[in-house]
Amino acid sequence: MSEYDLVCDGCGQPLVVADGVVSWTVDGAIESGFALTHSACVPAKASAREELRRLVWPNEFLRFATARFGHPTPDPEPLRAIVWALAPFVMRHDNPAEMDGMRAATFGAIPGVKPGTSAEAGATQKEETEGGK
Repeated sequence: MSEYDLVCDGCGQPLVVADGVVSWTVDGAIESGFALTHSACVPAKASAREELRRLVWPNEFLRFATARFGHPTPDPEPLRAIVWALAPFVMRHDNPAEMDGMRAATFGAIPGVKPGTSAEAGATQKEETEGGK
């Protein structure tokens, strides 16, 4: 298995960044049940989620990680595993997901979605900006 291979926690199948989601459950200040899954495999009990295509951007990765470390987590192992799994994508000198995301954000689009068409059902449209580099 390559250092850039991701596996869905839900179905065990290979996972690509464009279709991945990190989800977890928030109960007051406590966060638990972290999972790295396909969009279709998100656990029903998950109350928070982040699209993986955004988390491979260095600033978004750092924002996500520091926000999670600021909350008590009864079992930190799944979160640690997710952060380690995403680190090779973020630390690449030629991060293609970041480049595609910035290029698409310039046109107000989602990477891989033809301008003028809508993304798959259930996908949310977020303003995507990356700065500070």
